Amino acid sequence: MRKLAFAALLAGSQLPADAALVQVQMVNNTDYGIDFSLQMANYLHGNAVNRMFLGQEQTRQIDYIPILLGQGSVTPFGQYSSAGPDGGLDAISLNLRMRYTWNGGYNWDYKEFGMLSKLFGVPHECDMHAAGPISDGQTVLLDLREAGFWPYLLSEVLPNGDSCTFYLSANYGPVLWGETNAAPGAVAPGLQDVPGIGRAMTGAELARADPALHAQLDEDYLRATGIDLRAVRARSQAAASRPASRPASQPASQPASH
Repeated sequence: MRKLAFAALLAGSQLPADAALVQVQMVNNTDYGIDFSLQMANYLHGNAVNRMFLGQEQTRQIDYIPILLGQGSVTPFGQYSSAGPDGGLDAISLNLRMRYTWNGGYNWDYKEFGMLSKLFGVPHECDMHAAGPISDGQTVLLDLREAGFWPYLLSEVLPNGDSCTFYLSANYGPVLWGETNAAPGAVAPGLQDVPGIGRAMTGAELARADPALHAQLDEDYLRATGIDLRAVRARSQAAASRPASRPASQPASQPASH
């Protein structure tokens, strides 16, 4: 089997002060093997900088065989420089070809999926710092799995306890760089009326819309990293609820002498 390709192209000396160098791993929690191209970059002034990818570097390189990432498989780690609020968007794209069988036979069939196209060519993004700081060396888990909304969702599970969940469409979607070899897919039937379909759902939104999926992402992250995101969120909430510290008391003022 061909080795999984991955790369990190980083400009560390130019990173903003609130950026973090994180390790990124993707897990295929579907029932089928895939070949794929996942791209991440800081998207600044229309340019993709500090690029990294998992799988194939470009969508046009996605192959039929061999399958790059089998059912339940996890990629090696890549490294990504997460931008801070002033360093551009943390942009992401995923396109994949999925192989599956039916009736237990030996004939293979394939389907292609990608992230939904957005208006005006704006890239998909995930604000990694929105729910709190992320430190160097922490793990971002990219979780591809089935869900009740649509057959496949990509969730970017963050070490601060938040997540960004994206809908996938039939056929390939947009990319951050390079070319695709298929037309971007339109919004699939049954998805048109889903709120926020063109953007990522935050962890809080996902917890309200699908508590079971939100809990499953926590379990997946715990298995992959040994870190319980429920405890991370509980600590953050406890810290936010503490009263602000008061300045040391000053001695009472003395009445003016007459």
